[in-house]
Amino acid sequence: MEQKANAKWKKLLGKGAFVVTCIVVAVLLLGGAAYLTLRTMRGCRSGAGQTAEATPTPVPTPLPDRVYSAEKNPAFVPELDKLDLSEGLLSDYSEILIDPTRWIDLTPDGAAGFTVIRSIDLGCSYVVENGAYYRLGEGEDGKGVVDVILTDLDLDDEPDLLYTYHFGENDDKYSKVGWFRFATHTSSLSGFAQKDGFLSLLEENGNYILFRAIRNVDLETGTFGLILTERLGEITEVMGEIKLIMDPQPTPEVPEAPAE
Repeated sequence: MEQKANAKWKKLLGKGAFVVTCIVVAVLLLGGAAYLTLRTMRGCRSGAGQTAEATPTPVPTPLPDRVYSAEKNPAFVPELDKLDLSEGLLSDYSEILIDPTRWIDLTPDGAAGFTVIRSIDLGCSYVVENGAYYRLGEGEDGKGVVDVILTDLDLDDEPDLLYTYHFGENDDKYSKVGWFRFATHTSSLSGFAQKDGFLSLLEENGNYILFRAIRNVDLETGTFGLILTERLGEITEVMGEIKLIMDPQPTPEVPEAPAE
């Protein structure tokens, strides 16, 4: 009898150990699955675990070049008394200023009823509309208007011009952005100025983007081209003034101090 009782207990203990072992294994498997699920969710939230193919680096879009040909001259003779120039310049350059072949027609595509002109020799630039001359930019030295696009910056259903121009004296040359409103025939000039170099404009989906640019010129003909080199930001209008929203710049790396 005693031997039978011992065998019976051993059998029960064996079954119990098996059951406990199964429960432990099941708990471990469930815990491992939960851990892996949690790691996967965290990886998705943080972006970890994504392959390089899933987030390819976009290929930079080539920046377009602009060419303004000196062969495109105004169809009229500029009027000296409407150029708003100093007496000295009018005296020294009178013959050149009344020669249409020494002016470039910068009128943008799609424009009607006006002409944008720039003197090849002096750089002074104007909007000419119904016989009236409206000066673009400032100063009497520099390259004058460099780039111009037709816009409606303030969304008043009246045409506007955005333009970049170059001005200055001696070695102090600057480039700026201007906004000419046909509703008032006046220009607003941006507070942003770039010393040396040139600026260019590009319309992208109704937004007006400002770029640094290189200006290549044929000195014999006056034809010049613009090569856009770096995006600076977006031009916008606020309360009748133009503003430049600069693109964010990368934070410069600060070198670590040498160990003492």
